[in-house]
Amino acid sequence: MVKFSDWIIFMTIDSSKVIVFDTELTCWNEREKTYKSREIISLGACILDLNTKEIENKFHKICKAQRSQVSEYCTNLTGITQEQVDNGMDFEEMCKLIIKEFKSKSYPCAAWGEDDNALAYECRSKDCKYPFSGQFINISLLYSVLMSKPINNGLEKSLVENGLSFVGEKHDPYWDAYNAAVILKLLVEKCREVI
Repeated sequence: MVKFSDWIIFMTIDSSKVIVFDTELTCWNEREKTYKSREIISLGACILDLNTKEIENKFHKICKAQRSQVSEYCTNLTGITQEQVDNGMDFEEMCKLIIKEFKSKSYPCAAWGEDDNALAYECRSKDCKYPFSGQFINISLLYSVLMSKPINNGLEKSLVENGLSFVGEKHDPYWDAYNAAVILKLLVEKCREVI
């Protein structure tokens, strides 16, 4: 059952823009990962303006880890080092910053996959507020449904299928968010052609 307070929040969401975000978490190779807890170490985001169809703003921050260390595997994959994480901002501070810079509670949010779940878990475990609105779009699932593709088709593969190339560094959360926004923009344009 929807509470009145949830309805009021939903009514204040501005759907002219979507904040697209991506996270990077600590990770290990297959042999090392048993019983290890993954933790967000970086957040990237951009804004897709649905009126102009422009991808705007850039947010990319590295945050401290409290429960885990950055493995050599993780550094090779993401380019993020233990030193960068040690010198990063506090997770809660990072969440407050994106709320301030992007007004992130005012717009729907989106990611390629279920990054919202990882972020919500991290917020609960670190006792801080979730930095986005509760209106979430899983771009990967939306792409699969609208384009008749397998679930979890892959971001780079989805770009290539549409004659596009991945822009920027892979596994950099800003560039992952940016490229996911490119796919969301493509889906919006295709839907508007039909309507």
